[in-house]
Amino acid sequence: MKFLTPTLIFGFVFSISTLFGQKRISSKEILAQPVEEIAVFDTTGFGIYELAIRFNYGSPRILNPEAYKAIESYGKISVEYIYSKFTHSQPNQKALDSDRFASLQKLAPDLFKDPGIRWDVTVQTEANTPESARALFHGFVIRYQPPVTEARKEEIKTELDAVVDCAKKRPPADAAKYPGGPDALKTWLESNIKFPKDELKSKGSTKSAIVEFQIGNDSGKPKNIRVSKGASPKHNEHIKAIMGNLSGWGKGKPSIEFSLLIQFTIGEDGKARIESHPLRGYNPEDCKGLKSDSLVMKVMDRNKDWKKMLVVEDVTGSMMPFIADLLLWNALKSNLQNTNHFVFFNDGDSKETEDKEIGSTGGLYHAKPKSIEVLEETMISAIAGGDGDDTPENDIEAVIEGIKACPECEEVILISDNNTTPRDLELISQITKPVHVILCGVRYAPNPAHLYIAWKTKGSLHTIKEDITKLKTMEEGQTITIMGRTYKILDGKFVVLGRM
Repeated sequence: MKFLTPTLIFGFVFSISTLFGQKRISSKEILAQPVEEIAVFDTTGFGIYELAIRFNYGSPRILNPEAYKAIESYGKISVEYIYSKFTHSQPNQKALDSDRFASLQKLAPDLFKDPGIRWDVTVQTEANTPESARALFHGFVIRYQPPVTEARKEEIKTELDAVVDCAKKRPPADAAKYPGGPDALKTWLESNIKFPKDELKSKGSTKSAIVEFQIGNDSGKPKNIRVSKGASPKHNEHIKAIMGNLSGWGKGKPSIEFSLLIQFTIGEDGKARIESHPLRGYNPEDCKGLKSDSLVMKVMDRNKDWKKMLVVEDVTGSMMPFIADLLLWNALKSNLQNTNHFVFFNDGDSKETEDKEIGSTGGLYHAKPKSIEVLEETMISAIAGGDGDDTPENDIEAVIEGIKACPECEEVILISDNNTTPRDLELISQITKPVHVILCGVRYAPNPAHLYIAWKTKGSLHTIKEDITKLKTMEEGQTITIMGRTYKILDGKFVVLGRM
């Protein structure tokens, strides 16, 4: 373990005071924080809602000052200062750092007035010559959340719809359609496909065939037909032949892949029944790149024993990928039955910062949906209600109100943004159930405030790789290492000690 210098200890105290208090930030305090070392900062593409403020190597002059105007009115989540460790033949690094912060403060004084903004300092270690150092990125990366306009609301719905459509394989609007619709298709299939009497004889037995195909625009018939499972290879060939006669389809996008589940059953009464399930379909081109193994899904799949859940999720701008994760998890595996209640929070709808009162900030949207569509509608309403005015959120208020609304809920899941600190941590004693905190957007290490939530409620903390359940048994003075960063409980709060 690395031992701390007095300067670094001061920096850690600053970090915790920023997390649990309200104060202006100075560049001197920010630069006293622990430095994150990486080989090279990846500039292959900045993510959505990120702005790079750039400097030349060894220079304090901002190269793109006009860029900040485009995001000036938006809520800011975090600012990361990035420079190279190589200092040979360049100005004194501390003086250069100070000058660069002065340039940023002149350009964007609002950043230093918002105590909710998270500040990080990152140094790149790979450069060993002035030439290689000049090739690296030097500057600040500002992460922000824009207000949600009606246009953005529609864009969000389109994004979420695409996730659900691909997950559930609902035929898209440009898919070929069967005349008469789903009922006519069901009737045709159940009337024309023969029951496999030779292979299915005993009462109560069932066989299912999965039919996959495309529709040829010229013929209006299924093509590239594949049949899997089923009663027998012989019967599968029969289904394939019958499907080839299913004519009359309208024109649609030829790349769409359709699938049908056809079930053959002999009931306890001895009667044979054929049932065709709803047609499914998706466009592989549209669904390419949509992840089904995301953070929320991985945590939920690792914790299948969570039942009767209360799920509380931050739906402010930076959380969009994780909102989609939750929707996808429910869509793919019909997990709505395991969740009794949802609360989505946006930190007060459109309230100005000065009007947000601890415990009654609002912007809470409740749902007990029986369908993915209703869940999605609630999410969109919550997202559209917020305007990204500032970065601290009302996580604790949302959890408290969720427990009040669902006293029968057994597991409380908080899906929270690691890069923001709840404005209402002082209310944590009002939470009456353990909270499982799923941390979103972790870049280097968990925010101590979220360890604090899990610890004080006797809950747990969850990252994309780990389920940390030890927190609930920890006591004053004990330490824990997560993602290579060591935390210690001092005076009832978590303090960062360093990296292992």
